[in-house]
Amino acid sequence: MAAGVVLVLLAIHSALGADLFSAGKQTIKDTAGSGSAVENALLASGAIGAVSAGFMTRNWMGAVGGFIGGMIFWEVVKPLVGLS
Repeated sequence: MAAGVVLVLLAIHSALGADLFSAGKQTIKDTAGSGSAVENALLASGAIGAVSAGFMTRNWMGAVGGFIGGMIFWEVVKPLVGLS
């Protein structure tokens, strides 16, 4: 029982360390965050992909739906990874 308590305390101790990536977080937000060139390129490539899929398959509803789904996915995931 005591060994289990010691193992839990040792596991928690390492989680209390300093954030090693705190210096680079703002750089990443500036590079790939809201309104950045990376975000614009991602959205532009999604739009180009939707247009090309629409032309190739003649399934415009699927192409537009895929683009809208990608936009929703990006807006949901962006705050989860800390880019907003």
